[in-house]
Amino acid sequence: MVAPGANARLAAADVEVGYADAVICQLEIPDDAVAAAAGQARWFCLNAAPARPFDLEPDLLVVNRLEHEVTGNRGKLVAVTLGAEGAVLLEDGEEVARAQPPPVEAVDGTAAGDAFTACLVVSLVEGRPREEALTRACAAGALAASRPGAQPSLPTAAEIDRILG
Repeated sequence: MVAPGANARLAAADVEVGYADAVICQLEIPDDAVAAAAGQARWFCLNAAPARPFDLEPDLLVVNRLEHEVTGNRGKLVAVTLGAEGAVLLEDGEEVARAQPPPVEAVDGTAAGDAFTACLVVSLVEGRPREEALTRACAAGALAASRPGAQPSLPTAAEIDRILG
């Protein structure tokens, strides 16, 4: 079920993070809701899609090339996705990791960015080295792109382990 415009109706008062180790937001929700989530999060990731200027510094900013032009290096860590070319992880504007996705036949990219972001956040929160975390995230995005649909295309950790060998 799709409810067009539902994200735009989320208010800061509706945001309760609770005991989450990490929180991921996208810019599909209003700025005050993003700020409320960031203010409650122990570790905060912002996927700056759709890209627009914002006033906070997340622990991790995830952007594609075009979004990076709009947002710059506003996060402590910045992951720039490069599609089939993989991704780079920047700290203070300097590259600290680079990864390529495993080869797959792309079918539907609908959830590839979501899979990438979620896997990168989980991997970093688990304490994995940055290069390994980025490699896993690229694999998750590639697997999602190789399957139709959004939620059904999201890979499990075991599937990521298998494709990475």
